[in-house]
Amino acid sequence: MANETFSAISQPGAFPGLGAQTSAWASYVVAALLLASLAYSRRDKYRGVPDVTPSRPFELTDSRKRKEFLAKSREILAQGSKRYGDQPYKVTAEMGQILVLPPQYVAELKNNPALDLTAFVQKILVHAYLPGFEPFGAAEATVKIIPKYVNKKLGNLALSDIFTDSKDWTEIDAFSILRLASRMSSRIFMGKDICKDPVWFKALLDYISDIGAQRNIISGWPLSLRPIIYRLVPASFRIKRKLQKCRDVLKPHLERRAAIIKDALARGEPNPFDDSIQWYENEVGDGEKDHAVFQIGIFLVAIPNTADTLMQTLHHLALNPEYISVMREEVIRVIGTHGLNKAALQKLDFMDSCLKESVRLRPVLTLYFQRMALQDVTMSNGFTIKKGTVLGMDGTRMMMDEDIYPEPERYNPRRFMEMRKLPSGASKAPMVTVTPDHHAFGHGIHSCPGRFFVTTALKIALAHMVLKYDWKVAEGYEDAKPRVMGMRYLASNVKLQVRRRKEELDLDSLAAQTK
Repeated sequence: MANETFSAISQPGAFPGLGAQTSAWASYVVAALLLASLAYSRRDKYRGVPDVTPSRPFELTDSRKRKEFLAKSREILAQGSKRYGDQPYKVTAEMGQILVLPPQYVAELKNNPALDLTAFVQKILVHAYLPGFEPFGAAEATVKIIPKYVNKKLGNLALSDIFTDSKDWTEIDAFSILRLASRMSSRIFMGKDICKDPVWFKALLDYISDIGAQRNIISGWPLSLRPIIYRLVPASFRIKRKLQKCRDVLKPHLERRAAIIKDALARGEPNPFDDSIQWYENEVGDGEKDHAVFQIGIFLVAIPNTADTLMQTLHHLALNPEYISVMREEVIRVIGTHGLNKAALQKLDFMDSCLKESVRLRPVLTLYFQRMALQDVTMSNGFTIKKGTVLGMDGTRMMMDEDIYPEPERYNPRRFMEMRKLPSGASKAPMVTVTPDHHAFGHGIHSCPGRFFVTTALKIALAHMVLKYDWKVAEGYEDAKPRVMGMRYLASNVKLQVRRRKEELDLDSLAAQTK
């Protein structure tokens, strides 16, 4: 990454508007500043802490180490955890040096406000301070709105629009599940008209696909250099254009809504809208609003991980079809008796256990408890986490601890269902519970506020899917392994096959009765 940028600024015409000689001098000055900043940024705050990814002699940049971590993060973290056990160690990840702490410190640190997730996300991970990256900075507003407003009653699912009504086997992929998760969540967040607008969905995905690649380029540089690198990379201007496209697509929807609200109020009727667009209006009031930024922010928080969890759960079930029958029987028994409502969904213990087990085997992150230290923090053992430190914990080590999870490599969909029967496990077993041993929704003051909505959405989707469809793994994907890129697991590339079946319960009618 460094080589490409140095090459770009050293080319003739790198600084248009300047003469050739002046442009050349400007290139040299910028290159010198970049080198000086690189050298400054590589100062090690933790010289006494073991390094699992040490530099080689005469190695001037961290480019090699960052690329190795992107490709082999699980192996690098496993090596560090095995070698150094209960002491901190450091690694160079895709965005720089990270202090990796042993998991036993999570209880001590989980509620410390000086260890901030928002600062890590916005400053280190996704550059929310740069033009075009604004949706990544919408997290604080999202955290306010999700627990305050979200109605957990999700409506009818038109699965045939996304899958099939055919009784022949039809292949689907992760994108089909992403479309389903997006439509489910958008129906709640944005209303039925926008959630079905293909132009909005395309503009949204175009922006997100570009922003991910650009984020990775910028993350390869020290924090102090990223605003400079951002301006040197041509793709930055494309990102801003795509964000503006999202605003343009949303604008007529907002104007139409405003007219409907105005007419309703003129007739003395209440505002007919109760969705995240209106919730955002309620929270911001007369302040400056950017609906596209907020809606993309909600998508980033709610959709990709929901879709990925759903795909992983379906993959595990398709590999073990005997459990599809078990889940189907539970849905018929519980929802057939209690209806399709919040109370009934909480009684789907086997489904809940399946979801949690799939996330345990294939979590979202390789590094858990990601934080940035806003000030020095001294732990009970005397070790000091220094201001500005980026830290995390080995997530795989925690999810695969055989003292907590017997036979941790084995898929056991009844694992957490059985845990409910234990006095010490009853409160830990549900999917929505955050514990140090299972970090699907984080832990402490930064645990995910939308986990109740996400779990509800997942259960409703699974209920429809197992009742309305038969499932199996597409040929060639039986042994598909999780894919990792640095601190994250990549979305599944598994393909499944589905065929329509006659469901025993009319879930669509039951859903309509709960509105």
